[in-house]
Amino acid sequence: MIEDLIKKEFERRILEESLMRIHTCLDFMKDDHIWFSPNDNVNSVGNMVLHLCGNIRQYIISTFTDAKDERKRSLEFSQNKSHHRDELKEMINATITEAVDVVNKLEGELLPKEFNVQGFKEKGINIIIHVIEHTSYHTGQITTICKWLEDVDTNYYPGLDLDITS
Repeated sequence: MIEDLIKKEFERRILEESLMRIHTCLDFMKDDHIWFSPNDNVNSVGNMVLHLCGNIRQYIISTFTDAKDERKRSLEFSQNKSHHRDELKEMINATITEAVDVVNKLEGELLPKEFNVQGFKEKGINIIIHVIEHTSYHTGQITTICKWLEDVDTNYYPGLDLDITS
């Protein structure tokens, strides 16, 4: 039961929520804005998408399957204008879709099991939570950069009155 709730929440947060928002922002953004960074300490939207692909692939796909961990984290931040908008959308879409499939196939006994990932010892449940949190964090950054550069309302909740209280 708890495993099903975790799987559903993972899918909802990274597939239905974050992926949709990342696609929305990429669609709004001018090509040169996707790779814009005001300084060396701020990542571009393009670099954040590459980073999310690397992180999700390493933490979920490589950790919970037989897929080899070939992540080169530093490249996620050093590549500039290396991929077009459609490539970035396809990369993040494929990565998140595969990660959701992997999590949906997990057995409950893997949740308390410890794994080595990126030099850390983490339990399966912690890895899943990390990926939800990490993806959401960078999705928020992508949204902020998109709104700032494009001066748009991303309209993530069309038709909903968010001022309604329970």
